[in-house]
Amino acid sequence: MRRETTLRAAALAAALAGVLSAACATTRYTQSAVVAVPTGVAGEPGSRPSIEIEGLKLRIEPLDRAPRDQAIPSLRLRIVFDPRELGYSFDPGQVVLRSADGREWRANESGYRPLSPKTSVEVGFDAAVDQASTFDLVLAGLARGQKRLEPVTLRLARRKGISYDRLYWLEAIGVLLAYPSGGM
Repeated sequence: MRRETTLRAAALAAALAGVLSAACATTRYTQSAVVAVPTGVAGEPGSRPSIEIEGLKLRIEPLDRAPRDQAIPSLRLRIVFDPRELGYSFDPGQVVLRSADGREWRANESGYRPLSPKTSVEVGFDAAVDQASTFDLVLAGLARGQKRLEPVTLRLARRKGISYDRLYWLEAIGVLLAYPSGGM
């Protein structure tokens, strides 16, 4: 009896997995991600890491997502700042992307700008983070008042992912709930 129940549960799980995968439209992509954060910096690596540097919280959002079968675009990042107090500033022109062989690229914009909560700055480079390499992102250009903050080096690499673009069965359930008699 117990074996029969286990087999039924396994068959039901397999059927649900098949229905779920058939009811989803997915996209396979690659995207840059922070894979290492230095010791002494609060935060965890990931595709959208949040870190804190001397009281300045920031989130790094990669903007170089591409379908797996297409060319990898140049690296663009959005950095969203959330300072705990006023007085912080940032010069995106001092951010450096460094390859393993020592080549460097500077961000396309420059000039210090004051930071307030939810300030976002996009930085772009004339280089792409490809599948086979890791790059260092040197976050320089941060200041608190007249004091420059020490640069922080984050490790970047290309990661694969799957996004679920549409869940058709959820839409079907919504229609059935909205129109239980089947008519629209």
